[in-house]
Amino acid sequence: MKWKVLDWKFALTSLIAIVSVVIPFYFWKADFTAHSLTVRLVSSSDLELPSDSKIHDLQITVNGSKIDSPHIYSLALINTGSKPILSADFETSLEVRTKNDSKLITAQITGSDPAGIPAKVSIEENRLKFLPFLSNPKDQVTVTIVSSGPLDLVAHARIAGVRDIIFEDMTQNQSRPFTASLTGVVAVTSLTFYLFFLGITDFRSVTKIGPMIKIPTTMVCVMSGVYFASKTCSELGLTGYFIAGMMFLIFALAWVFATFLTRSNRALNPPSP
Repeated sequence: MKWKVLDWKFALTSLIAIVSVVIPFYFWKADFTAHSLTVRLVSSSDLELPSDSKIHDLQITVNGSKIDSPHIYSLALINTGSKPILSADFETSLEVRTKNDSKLITAQITGSDPAGIPAKVSIEENRLKFLPFLSNPKDQVTVTIVSSGPLDLVAHARIAGVRDIIFEDMTQNQSRPFTASLTGVVAVTSLTFYLFFLGITDFRSVTKIGPMIKIPTTMVCVMSGVYFASKTCSELGLTGYFIAGMMFLIFALAWVFATFLTRSNRALNPPSP
């Protein structure tokens, strides 16, 4: 294939157009999630012996009390936003509770990053309660919980600038390939038509596309493409450079398909002399 076959002018124009939309979208989304707090279930273990175990005298006690059906959980409280969350921002304390009838026995803060974060935790009315504290971006507090029975956890708090507390269960498979495939197809299709409509003035020789149709169509396509591209990364559980790689792949596929459609349209509808 000769290099002149590639429409570099079309590619450069398309890239500039994408960047001009993606950058404002990125900063809008970044500001929207500037205050974000995540409770992450890192691990869970069932300490109860199986029914066919030959050991019958093993007991687990806490403060002298025997624990029936003991389970142990590790939680991480992380500031996943880009701005600090002040103690004064808490209208209510952050609470983690279980939706079933299992009982919380004890909870201890086992670490923090950076060290020395003055977080305090207690159990009140079968709820794990964090007292308000300053949390800078990327700050992380680790808590170990012992319960009687398995827990079905949910987190809640009223904090200024934080719409909802994010709860992530890392003990479950976070990747959903089928859903990611669907959102990826929608993202590529949307961006393909965005690039295609961006580079043409008429789709058929008898059907002119004026600015009143072309501009809204291209805007809807690019916003849909960017949204579903980010959704694809989320469904695959990608982070860091993997997100950048997936976004590049989606945009590259869209450019290839858009170039094909553009060339086909020009072949079917050659410009008038």
